[in-house]
Amino acid sequence: MSATVGYVQDEGLNFEALVILDDSGDVLEIQRSLGVDDQDAALHMDTYCIVRGGLTHYGGVLSWGLSHDLLVVKLDLEAAEALQLPQELVVAVSPDGSQMILQYMERLLGVIRSDKP
Repeated sequence: MSATVGYVQDEGLNFEALVILDDSGDVLEIQRSLGVDDQDAALHMDTYCIVRGGLTHYGGVLSWGLSHDLLVVKLDLEAAEALQLPQELVVAVSPDGSQMILQYMERLLGVIRSDKP
C-alpha cells in the first residue's frame, strides 16, 4: 500500500507543509514558515521543521531521494531520535504522491535531493 501525500499552504497560520500519511495512520509533516522574523532566527526556527505524532524537530534532513515511487529520507541522529524514526526512512508513495514530492520537497527542505536514495 502507498502512503497518501498532500500539500497545504495556510497564510493565516503562516506555513506550508507536505503531509505524508502512511497506511498505518502515521503522519509525517515537513513544514516551513511562509515568512520568518528576527525571533524565529534567534531561536533557530528559521528553517523547516518535521512534525510526527506531536513530536517536532527543526532541520535534520541530510538528503532525500525518490526512486520507483519510494521516498528515502536520510535524517541525522538527533532528528531521528527526536522524531522516534530510523535514520533512513523509506516510504512507498503513489505516482501522484511522487509528483507532489518532486514539486514541493526541495523548496520546503532547501536540501538537494540525491539521485540515488
